[in-house]
Amino acid sequence: MSKTILSVTIISFLLCACSSEKKKDEKLAVGISALMQAGSTPVMIPSEQGIVRLSVVNGKGKTNIRKKKNQTIRLEFESKDNKSISAKIFSKDSLANIRFSQIILPNGDRDGPFGTNLNYKIYSNGIYRLLINEDMVDGSSWGGVFEVEVSLLK
Repeated sequence: MSKTILSVTIISFLLCACSSEKKKDEKLAVGISALMQAGSTPVMIPSEQGIVRLSVVNGKGKTNIRKKKNQTIRLEFESKDNKSISAKIFSKDSLANIRFSQIILPNGDRDGPFGTNLNYKIYSNGIYRLLINEDMVDGSSWGGVFEVEVSLLK
C-alpha cells in the first residue's frame, strides 16, 4: 500500500514539475516578445550598474534601452581616430523626461549637461560614456523604452 502511495506521489510530483516548466517557457516567450520594439531591434536591459555597451560599426550604433524611473544609464562605446560624436535620443512617449546629462571622456574628464541631442568634438581614442537620465530641473521621474543613435565622425 505504501509503495503505491509513494509511486502515485512521485508521478504526481513529476507531472506538476513538467507542467511548471511549460508555464515557465510560455512566460519566457511572452517576456521576450514584450522586450521587442516594433521592428526587429531588441530592447537592452541595463546591468545593475546601469551599463549598456553599444557596438559601433562603420561609425554607427543604435539600440533600444529600457530605463527604470530615477535610473542613470551609462552608454559605453569605443572611438578610434574619430573627430566628433553625434548622438540622439528618441522616445515614443511624448512626456519622456530624458536627456544626455554628461559625457565622460577616456581620461575621466566630464562635460554636460546636454539635451536629447549631443554633438561633441573629441581628441583622443578610448572608451566614451554617455550618461542618460531625467532632467532634474523638470523634476519628474520617467521610466520606459527609448532609442539611442550614436554616430562617430572622422
